[in-house]
Amino acid sequence: MKKKLLLILPTQYDREGLPVRRNKASVCLNLNLPLLAGYAKEKDWDVRIVNDYVEAADPTRLDADLVAVTTLIATTRRAYEIGDAFRRRGTKVVMGGFHATAMPEEVAPHCDALVMGESDEVWPQVLDDFLAGTLQERYVAERHPDLTQLARPRYDLIDQKLYKVEVYPIESSRGCPHRCDYCAVTQFHGGQHRLRPIGDVVRDAKATGSRYLAFVDDNISGNREHARELFTELCKLDVRWMAQSTMYLADDPELLDLAVKSGLRFCWIGVESIHPEALAEVHRNINQVAEFERRIREFQKRGVMVGANMMFGFDTETEEHYEETARFLERNKLIPFLYILTPIPGTKLYDRMHEQGRILTYDWNRYTSYETVFQPKNWSPEKQNELYFKLAQRMFNFQNNWRRTLPTMRWSNFKEDFAIRLAALIVGLNVGRAVRGRWPTTW
Repeated sequence: MKKKLLLILPTQYDREGLPVRRNKASVCLNLNLPLLAGYAKEKDWDVRIVNDYVEAADPTRLDADLVAVTTLIATTRRAYEIGDAFRRRGTKVVMGGFHATAMPEEVAPHCDALVMGESDEVWPQVLDDFLAGTLQERYVAERHPDLTQLARPRYDLIDQKLYKVEVYPIESSRGCPHRCDYCAVTQFHGGQHRLRPIGDVVRDAKATGSRYLAFVDDNISGNREHARELFTELCKLDVRWMAQSTMYLADDPELLDLAVKSGLRFCWIGVESIHPEALAEVHRNINQVAEFERRIREFQKRGVMVGANMMFGFDTETEEHYEETARFLERNKLIPFLYILTPIPGTKLYDRMHEQGRILTYDWNRYTSYETVFQPKNWSPEKQNELYFKLAQRMFNFQNNWRRTLPTMRWSNFKEDFAIRLAALIVGLNVGRAVRGRWPTTW
């Protein structure tokens, strides 16, 4: 008889201490749970994925033999609550993810088994051990997995009725060689850019059954030859897609043209700051500030919407930096993703601030990147928050929302591009709603 496996993405808590709920989530950008589901043998397991943002992970109504909960820092409180509740009912619980890897001693009391590191190669062992009645307390990935052997994600388990826009997550690579102090990606996925076989990526794209894809790679163009081969194959699929990339893609017009031909319509770019001294502070050595605007124009003139990740709270920051950043975002008509520098456990930034005694709270529920949780150098945390929220309110007013949308629209392809552009706008606008309303989530 098959066992029931429940894979849960926890929600966050709002400022009133209630779980955040949405009638519909913006867009499905989480790949880890469909991928884990792909490793569960269908002869042994009935699998269900629950997004706790839109359907409560309630153990009194969800039947399971084994529950797996992923942990990100701002969702850990809810993850612990879910794990504790299922365990009280006698259900075995496994936890993994970024926070479980960075803070295993904190997470372990809330689960029966803990998975540390990338789980692709140890997760099948977890499932087999459970079936054999030999579940271990801890599973540690001793190395980064071979990306040539990944399972096909179970996209059929994603209930699209729970999402506003149909966009499916997919990956072609993992890891990043740029070891920025604030980033948990390098600590979890490693400092090398690891590549998947193009045939496997195409297989997964076809398995979605959709024309709309969101690559979850940290830098889809990190390896130019791999990207060229990928884009060439995507041209054959008639898809539209979004991804993260560095601005350096703009320095290869031929490759950028191929990306657009293959369906690129929205690109997240990690600008972080337009001030070189701030970038140097966190050892982000890949940005050439003087070239930002030229490169952005290369994307936009090809009809690609550009989202800019921007970060605030650097020690070198001044009040004038906020006004300069606002003008930069408005001038270049960027979709802004605005964050406050946050010391995530496991990062160099966390270690440094912890050592300096600058961390003000270890309430992970407040580690949303929309709130200052450390002592700034130049002013109070309250002033840091006010500067940030004032900028956010300006960036997401009605005028700016339209000014950055219209320049990249191509009305001749409006119908074909609509879903991917709408997804980009919804994600960007929800960030704006979150920071303007001081909510803890972008969902």
